[in-house]
Amino acid sequence: MRGRAAVGLTLLLAGYTLVAIFPVLWMVILSVKPEAIMFSRPPVWTFPPTLEHYAHVLVEKGLWTAILNSVIVSFASTALVVLIGTPAAYSFARFEIWRRDDWFLFILGTRMAPPIALVIPFYLIFSRLHLLNSHAGLILAYLTFNLSFYIWVLRSFCREIPYELEEAALTEGYSRWQVFLRVALPLLRPGIIATAVLCLIFAWNEFLYAFILGGRDVQTLPVAIPGLITPGGVKWGPLAALGLIAVVPVLAVVFTLQRHIVRGLTMGAVKG
Repeated sequence: MRGRAAVGLTLLLAGYTLVAIFPVLWMVILSVKPEAIMFSRPPVWTFPPTLEHYAHVLVEKGLWTAILNSVIVSFASTALVVLIGTPAAYSFARFEIWRRDDWFLFILGTRMAPPIALVIPFYLIFSRLHLLNSHAGLILAYLTFNLSFYIWVLRSFCREIPYELEEAALTEGYSRWQVFLRVALPLLRPGIIATAVLCLIFAWNEFLYAFILGGRDVQTLPVAIPGLITPGGVKWGPLAALGLIAVVPVLAVVFTLQRHIVRGLTMGAVKG
């Protein structure tokens, strides 16, 4: 009976996996399928693959700059979030701050605000500071929605660290800063990586801020992809190629750090 249940569960998971990855597989096929047979009836499954769609988006359209802009803005904003948010989350979890809950609720409230409510004030402020159409402006704008999320999530990880470990370090003569760097930070590493990857995904997929604040000079991938939907029709091959290029960097980061992500997401799930 157990064997049948295991086989059934395996088939169910295999079916779910196939359904989940089918859109990605279809995008891979479209990205290397010649334009002449792309929508043939019946569908053509065997064909000589072509790289003309990738050449179109990277060479003819020059959209490699959009890839570079996305990498710069997403990774730089995520690095700043980690640098600023880690001490802030630790402080909220450990120290008795005046009206701490109110401050924490205010930080969380900035995440709940719709982007359209913030992008217009950002546009007016950045125009005065000459930050429109710049990497620095987009990086600062991305901090508004990622920093609050990072602090909110990482605070729960900080509260899972046994305070007895920090007390023992303080007894040994460590300063509070040394306790944070040498005791808390190594234990928080899985949680930091897991939360940072989520922030990276949010920044990588962001469209509205990049569209309004970045303009044509700092065009990111989410802004460049709709440009392949033209009045003459949708360029499905280049669209699939660029979409696949947009997916690969995030997947590479997730697969590289998957061990830390799993550990981070399961922190505190099992109590000893």
